[in-house]
Amino acid sequence: MSERESEFRQALERICLGSDDHALEFIETYGPHIQRVVRRRLHQSMRSKFDSLDFVQMVWASFFADPQRIARIKDPDELIRYLVVLARNKVVEESRRRLTFKKHDVQRERPLDQVDVAGSASRQRQATPSQIAIARERWRRMLRDQSERNRRIVELRMGGATFVEIGETLGIHERTARQVIDSLALSSAE
Repeated sequence: MSERESEFRQALERICLGSDDHALEFIETYGPHIQRVVRRRLHQSMRSKFDSLDFVQMVWASFFADPQRIARIKDPDELIRYLVVLARNKVVEESRRRLTFKKHDVQRERPLDQVDVAGSASRQRQATPSQIAIARERWRRMLRDQSERNRRIVELRMGGATFVEIGETLGIHERTARQVIDSLALSSAE
């Protein structure tokens, strides 16, 4: 066994015994190997969610959590191969989770400036023809008992007129038009 391999084995033994100094030395020496693998394997759409150092930390956490596995490593090349496999597995595992499962799918995410909030909400809540027919029938029944002025207020409001416009058209105060609509809305909810 060469002197380099002997120093390597001693450092591994100290790491297994809990030496923080040797652990930090390993992180500084072998961390760049992990980082290169992660950067090559990390899917473009996940780069906004994860930094390559996130995966490097996950690899080191797994590495230091298994002292028995650390003790079986024979030389620096085997260590690098083991760390590379750990890194690949971490990236693949997280990529599957983030790209395969709908709940965490990063490809479904959109920047806020590209989201049509009003449009998407209206597309999701479009009433069915039967719901529209039922709503119209309820309005007709409700309006049947109302005065001509109140019916006209409802027609104008449903036509898109503002309360100010309704008031000007019918010669009433805007608050009166608002109160009529509010009272009808309350009675329809009951």
